[in-house]
Amino acid sequence: MNTRILAVIVVVAAVAGASATIKVLSRANGIPGTIDEGVYLGKINPAPGLHIVPLSQSWSTAGHADIERKQIEQQRSQGFYSAEVGEVANTSAAKRATTMQGHVPGHDRAFFSVAEVRHDLLVEPVDLGSSELSAANLLEVRFGGSHVRGKWTGLGRSFDVPELGVVILNETDHAAGKESVTMIKEWVNIEVNGQPGTARTARDASGRTLVTIGWANERKLYSLQLQPLHPEARAENQARLLDIARKLVES
Repeated sequence: MNTRILAVIVVVAAVAGASATIKVLSRANGIPGTIDEGVYLGKINPAPGLHIVPLSQSWSTAGHADIERKQIEQQRSQGFYSAEVGEVANTSAAKRATTMQGHVPGHDRAFFSVAEVRHDLLVEPVDLGSSELSAANLLEVRFGGSHVRGKWTGLGRSFDVPELGVVILNETDHAAGKESVTMIKEWVNIEVNGQPGTARTARDASGRTLVTIGWANERKLYSLQLQPLHPEARAENQARLLDIARKLVES
């Protein structure tokens, strides 16, 4: 079975350039057995679908796995893990849900409603249900995921949630893109309506914080990202994001 890296989508990673808890691949050309930014590509299961594997059996190189273990332990013991100054992504960077190479018309644009982009989507946008997002101000909409048969498998929506901050909801129909999704077992620390997920908070020495919740099922991959107005309220920030996640309604 042949695959290629389409995008390393950081859906539950809070540090740019550091560890990503979920990796996404798409079937196409062959995976080289090389080391790329802490990822040993030859170890990734290329079969489409969701794969939950121990860190020791994952795509991580030895050095990258050591970083992951340290972050996991810090998250468990103190409710966040430490990042270098400048490594914690800001929300404006996180809004760009796609890492596609080359230019695909429209993929880098911001829109202001789902209605504007619906005819360009393969993914069926999740319903906001009774979550806080349903009453929040929608700031922008962006394409994400991969470009398949002229349509996008992913969608990113940014909301201004009162007394919380800007929340970015990303979702990708990985089944539509025939993508392989790998989740690290040791990072699975929550469930969202019976689906495995990860809650993590990255904080640097300057105090910049990014809270991320990510979860997946056999069809879709989701994440919520928050740069909180009150970063010291770690438990509350995570709890509110998790409540949002659990109130979303899949079609």
